[in-house]
Amino acid sequence: MMWGSVSLSRLRHVLSAFLGSPWVRLVGSVVAVALFIHGVDLPKALQLYGHLAPGWTVLAVSLAALSVVASIAEWGVLLRGGGHHMDWSFLGSWYLKGLFVNQVVPAGVGGDAVRALHLGKMTGHGPMVASLLASRMAGTLAMSWWALAAAIIARDRLKIPVVTSFVAFAAAMIVAWTLALISDIVRRRIPHRFLLATKVGHLLHPLTGAFDSYRDRPNHTVGRSIAAGILAWGLNLFSMATFSLALSSYVSWSVFALTLPLALLATFVPISANGIGIREGVVVLLLVQAHVAVAPATALALFVDLQMLPFAVLGGLVYLAEHGAGRRGGPAQREAAAP
Repeated sequence: MMWGSVSLSRLRHVLSAFLGSPWVRLVGSVVAVALFIHGVDLPKALQLYGHLAPGWTVLAVSLAALSVVASIAEWGVLLRGGGHHMDWSFLGSWYLKGLFVNQVVPAGVGGDAVRALHLGKMTGHGPMVASLLASRMAGTLAMSWWALAAAIIARDRLKIPVVTSFVAFAAAMIVAWTLALISDIVRRRIPHRFLLATKVGHLLHPLTGAFDSYRDRPNHTVGRSIAAGILAWGLNLFSMATFSLALSSYVSWSVFALTLPLALLATFVPISANGIGIREGVVVLLLVQAHVAVAPATALALFVDLQMLPFAVLGGLVYLAEHGAGRRGGPAQREAAAP
């Protein structure tokens, strides 16, 4: 029995080290990209990019830009509502730098880690991590509501389990928000005789306390963040639908509302860096099932990543400008005390 437990522990350790290796993720991404290229008509998809309708393309990128602005608000209202009166331009620059980090370091939380590390020195790491976690939750809740709305619209074409899964998705996010907002109340009521639970609650207090402050604030901080998340995700969906018009192959926003949440699950595949290759393949597969031709589906799958590229480049330029100013002894990154 002891030998079996030791073997299981060693196996778990080996698997953890294997899946956590950056080389495994790199190789997995290369293989996924190779399979994606082999399975789609990439040359024809790239030809479509050479015949884009300029007006629809500009509108699609503009909607993507507005989505980024709404995403900044989704995160910023949590920090400002929590008593950290940072200037919006300052928050926007750090959000763009986070997008840049996500492109350079293919990890879905790379930008969040950078913001938590640097801005946490100003706000305290508990409130900063809480703001990032809450903004992610607001965005995911918004995504679930858009998906649920699309599932209701397309309920005649979808199977009942599919619609039910999106209902469960939205309900789970509401439960997650409820638990987060009452987490500090639960922490305070842990009996002192449970020493381990008390110690864990003490360690988590900076995080749970930040969520408690969101609940107690009279300015509806959480509601404003969720509203900004709904706007940001909706603009992203309509950006995708508009770009399909630029490709002369219209796809409704509701199709993307059902497709993109499933494709984003690929970012959690442990043998690939941020789901690169796998995510695009899932998007193409689901769009083809929605009766979209392979070439336009491939072009749309690529646009999921490309629409954020200009803003990531802008974040890189902001970083280089600030880094250069810092090396010349110029003004450092600051927290503007604008109420």
